Amino acid sequence: MPKRLRWRSAWLTVLLLLAACGTDSGSIQPGIGAPLPTVALTGLTDETPTSTDALRGAPLVITFWATWCHPCRREMPGFERLSNRLAAHGVRVIGVTVDHDLNLAREFVRGHKLTFPIYVDGDRKALQSGLRVVALPETVLVSAEGRIVARILGERDWDGAEGDKLLDRAFNLRLAPGH
Repeated sequence: MPKRLRWRSAWLTVLLLLAACGTDSGSIQPGIGAPLPTVALTGLTDETPTSTDALRGAPLVITFWATWCHPCRREMPGFERLSNRLAAHGVRVIGVTVDHDLNLAREFVRGHKLTFPIYVDGDRKALQSGLRVVALPETVLVSAEGRIVARILGERDWDGAEGDKLLDRAFNLRLAPGH
């Protein structure tokens, strides 16, 4: 293929990809201030049912994760420590697995001795869809009133200054340096 034709082909591909991104309002994530969608959730290990409405009343850190997501796997022990640390501040930490194989998720939770609540989003992935979570890991910070105060895409160090800064800004916690 001549060089000029390859360049044209490459530019056409780029243009088609950009057009595919488009401005479909159906793919826009609920932003800051939007309410957390009301959906039913089931506990991963004990299958206890709950709903996002039942989680209101305290600030909430929700992490969406899966066992096949390597950054998620690295981040989960930090969420365990974060859960223990934030309990004194009245902030709850929960996980929402998007795994299809729930036995793998249960084995991961047991193997890493995770004690914070982890839920299954169900077959229809109602919470994941309602929040339009498209990449993992994603963390959503929710106020006690059930409003989204921050969305964090990608792996973070929840044990360090970066995590503290995000939480301080979102929940006005004033976490002490060094925890």
